[in-house]
Amino acid sequence: MKEELIVSLDPGSDKIAGMVATARDNSIKVIGAHRLEYEQEVVRRGRVVDLEGLTQYVLQILKELEQQTSKPLRLVNLCVGGGFVRGWLASKVMPLESKRRKITNSDLELLLRQIQNESKFSSDAKILHLLPQEYVVDGETRVKKSPEGMFGNSVESKVHICVVSNNPLQNFIQCVRNAESLVDRIYPHSWACAEHLLSEEEKKRGVLLIDFGKGTTDFLVYIDGNLVATYSIPVGGEFIDRDISQILGTPIQYAEELKKNYGWCNFDLLNQEKVDILQQRVKVYSISGKLQGEVQAGAISRIVYERIYEILTKVIRGQIERHLKDLKSPAYLGAGIVVTGGSSLLKGFVSAVERIFGRPTRIGIPKGLHGVPKNCQYPEYSAVIGVLFLRYKELLYAQEPEPPLIGKITKVRDKILSRLNNWWDKW
Repeated sequence: MKEELIVSLDPGSDKIAGMVATARDNSIKVIGAHRLEYEQEVVRRGRVVDLEGLTQYVLQILKELEQQTSKPLRLVNLCVGGGFVRGWLASKVMPLESKRRKITNSDLELLLRQIQNESKFSSDAKILHLLPQEYVVDGETRVKKSPEGMFGNSVESKVHICVVSNNPLQNFIQCVRNAESLVDRIYPHSWACAEHLLSEEEKKRGVLLIDFGKGTTDFLVYIDGNLVATYSIPVGGEFIDRDISQILGTPIQYAEELKKNYGWCNFDLLNQEKVDILQQRVKVYSISGKLQGEVQAGAISRIVYERIYEILTKVIRGQIERHLKDLKSPAYLGAGIVVTGGSSLLKGFVSAVERIFGRPTRIGIPKGLHGVPKNCQYPEYSAVIGVLFLRYKELLYAQEPEPPLIGKITKVRDKILSRLNNWWDKW
């Protein structure tokens, strides 16, 4: 494979992060990385609220990356979330017209088109990705790669369909265009994180990945090696900041400091054990900056715990159980849970997740990519790094005659996606 330049952008709720990597044959290396904290609100809960403002940040970060790499950066890969991304597993069985015959590429393409046409979603949504997960021949033979050339009486395809709402996505695309660049690929936030944080063994055993950010939370579920659900909700760590601010009457920024320094997500457990840390006295300042008194760290932790409990139980677990009935049994998450994103570093967050879901939990930290600066090797950079991996694997796939699937991508899917890509061009 000739050397390719990959640019990734993650426009979050409080910052924008960007990276540049060079990819060649079986190696990928980061050669540029930068982040910018927003000085004003341009993205709220995963959606653009200031088009010109975000455009300027995209311009600034691309300019900095161009200076670092001494290369023009005109193609950008984005990751998105924020409640306008949703994915589910769809399946369909197609009897073959002549029994006991070879399965052809035309059969598979027709089957994929039928699944696409029969999928129901709102009129303002578009398909972002069609991701074949596996095929089943004659109702019993499971095939992870293309079954083309195999003999059968019927073939079933299981496909992960990911859709996005039109307008929110178009706003991000427009910001990149206004910055004199073009969007190459777009990936769901959780897919980017999962690409380099989850092992194939975890996917086979069943795993839930939660990307807990400041303004949004993105999560996905793998069962038996198949991506069965993709979610994105406009709820994140900033909700805790607002709770603390309103209850204690303190500025949002100071409330965030209180959350990070004194808030324990596993307050219920610590309170039962009567640990001394909850008795610590903490000064609280008013909106005007005056000292208005002190509170115990336990009071702050209770606020944090109540919001975390609501997000994890009513929102995340609730959505999963409504759409995936089998997941009411934790056995389907044999590999447990992986959490990432900036808010996953809150004190006691892993413990809280384990208690609520009853499954072992670990923090996903981006590792294993050459050239990533040390200050970017934290959960909040999981998505922007993951985008590099996703695009790199697609480039490798394009070079191989019989490639491994990137999340079980097949040649059939590419034919369908080539038509979908025309949709981006029309924008």
